[in-house]
Amino acid sequence: MIRWLHTDRHWTREQLKQGGYFVLSYLLSIITPMFFAAWSLNCFIFAMLIAGFSSQSMICRAVTALWLVVYLVTIVTTLMEFVWKFTTSLELR
Repeated sequence: MIRWLHTDRHWTREQLKQGGYFVLSYLLSIITPMFFAAWSLNCFIFAMLIAGFSSQSMICRAVTALWLVVYLVTIVTTLMEFVWKFTTSLELR
């Protein structure tokens, strides 16, 4: 297993040195699944919001509003952490 990992890393390093289309396909193989996972998660969240706010129950609407606030706070906190790490890494250079 360790030998296979070493061989794979060596092959990847050699492909990156040569340039060409390998870098593009390598990045797309990482980014594309992440994009579709994020897209499907957002579709699920919007469907839950539509179902929650369309409900006749006031409790269901309140829970949906609370869930939306928690979701937005989490997203904003994550983005702020990313920006903080990015700016501090730029200062170190």
